[in-house]
Amino acid sequence: MGARPGSSHNHLNRADESFESVDRDQSIRAILGVGPEFQYEILSKEDWVGRRVVADRSGRVFICGDAAQLWMPYAGYGMNAGIADAANLAWLLGAVFDGWAFPAILDASAAERQPITEQVSHLAMYMALKVLGQRRSVPPEIETPGREGDSVRARIGREAYDLNVQQYCCGGLNFGYFYDRSPIIVYDDAQPDYNMAEFTQSTVPGCRAPPLWLADGRSLWDALGPGYTLLRSDRSTSAEALEAATRVCGVPLTLVDLEGTADATKLYDRRLVLVRTDQHVAWRGDALPDDVAGLVDTLRGAAA
Repeated sequence: MGARPGSSHNHLNRADESFESVDRDQSIRAILGVGPEFQYEILSKEDWVGRRVVADRSGRVFICGDAAQLWMPYAGYGMNAGIADAANLAWLLGAVFDGWAFPAILDASAAERQPITEQVSHLAMYMALKVLGQRRSVPPEIETPGREGDSVRARIGREAYDLNVQQYCCGGLNFGYFYDRSPIIVYDDAQPDYNMAEFTQSTVPGCRAPPLWLADGRSLWDALGPGYTLLRSDRSTSAEALEAATRVCGVPLTLVDLEGTADATKLYDRRLVLVRTDQHVAWRGDALPDDVAGLVDTLRGAAA
């Protein structure tokens, strides 16, 4: 078959183990399931200690991704959080550079993302420690042939599956997270139905707008404009005041009518839902508020 590059990871499973005391050759052969006849070459190695660190914002400096957070690398949480950080910061910076938002809008980045990052970091470390604990508890009988070994392997397999499903299938954590303390979101009294495992779609301000296929075949998310998009489920509901107010301030606003779109009324239980370009709901209602100018000021960071 020839030589092929590969990688392996090994945890220090006992309290008395250290980077210096571990038998690396034996560990590699045990992981690969090979005997002494197998030949390999180490191209590089790295010893590291798992930590949980989340940075604070410092003045005019904005960081995201691995520069802003560190935890055990489990289930792609670091990549997901980094992409979400960048998308969040990018549209806020773009709003300021394009001239329609006040610099105070940038305060939303830390207010929105840091609580989510803290949540993810704690889950990642919790799952890492759970997995380590499970590995340490694997009994030697798992290697026993016959019925006794089959029973142990089945039990360990179920336990490993139940644990790993929690970390790899966190629909709520990956898609259902919501911003509950943002200075540029107008909240109502509702709270979304949220848990880390299940993604429950919601138009509660701060949540990710439920995806839809529009009547013209486009994805709703592809129809979102560069600033804000007003989703209207009833054409008789006027949007003129908001269109006028955003036009005066230069705030980009796109109007998308949802009439004729399957599932629109089921998922969008307000006649008007205002969505940011990063897909999160900024405001909702069955009619525009009396103070439309105040709403627009909040959206562009002028009210901060």
